[in-house]
Amino acid sequence: MSMLHTDHMRMDPAYRDALRECGLDRVGLLLARIGQRVAAWSRTTDTVHVPCEGGGPGFYLKRYFYPRWRNRIRGLFRGTFFGLHRGEAEFRLLNEMRALGLPAVRPVAHGVRRIGHFVAACFLITEEVPGAVNLTTFAREVASGRQPLDFAQRVALVRRLAQQVAAIHAAGFAHGQLFWRNVLVRPDPSGEPEFFFLDVRPRRGKRRLGRPVTWWMEELAQLEASALPFTTRVDRMRFLAEYFGARRLPPVIKAQIREIDRLARRWRRHEKQRIKMNDLFEEWNRQLAAELARAAGRAAPRQGG
Repeated sequence: MSMLHTDHMRMDPAYRDALRECGLDRVGLLLARIGQRVAAWSRTTDTVHVPCEGGGPGFYLKRYFYPRWRNRIRGLFRGTFFGLHRGEAEFRLLNEMRALGLPAVRPVAHGVRRIGHFVAACFLITEEVPGAVNLTTFAREVASGRQPLDFAQRVALVRRLAQQVAAIHAAGFAHGQLFWRNVLVRPDPSGEPEFFFLDVRPRRGKRRLGRPVTWWMEELAQLEASALPFTTRVDRMRFLAEYFGARRLPPVIKAQIREIDRLARRWRRHEKQRIKMNDLFEEWNRQLAAELARAAGRAAPRQGG
């Protein structure tokens, strides 16, 4: 720490030892860390997977970087100078969701680096959900034939996702970027689909059906934009019927569905590029895993000798 440069980190006490063993207990090391499997990346953010060397679930480290002063000053007007940084805000909201019984990943730590009290970088660490992949990756695996999914399973998955999204919206939570890549899925012990959501944000007020365009309609449009390359119209209507809890859709809801379709078209180009990036990351990670396996195989005989 210097006069202008301060680091702060908060860890869930139950995970302190595990984070230390993985080298995830110091801000400087976390912000400089490289070499792990990349789960997501943009110009100022990234998410990397950090395996647990002692076995058990690993962690995901999500970092936000604000390298330029204009980015830091913008954060001042968004409340980060005196209030919560992005990592801490997500940490609290994920815990609030979990306390309400809503499906969310478990946050285990957050931290920040400030320069002159302006946020220069911050992060959130969440526990890995073993066996889970994002919905875009899952859909690609189904389309390629690598992931079996029969008709009954497909219907169950669509309905369960609709129920979970409806529950989150009814509780007054929003995601802001509710695309498939931000939703994790895996089978639960009974084989039923189980979902986990990321990056939630609070929204004031409950879902209202009488307004022309609202935040929850935007989120349904984002889900639709992600779903278009992988689903049928019947799949999408089944999702909406389950979300609204209606076997027959009244005129007001049908009008809203038309608006959701219009909003989804606006997101299509954006999501097409994101799906392409997701495919590139998955292919890169498959190649990395294969190379690591080959390296481990070459090292084994030398150790035995």
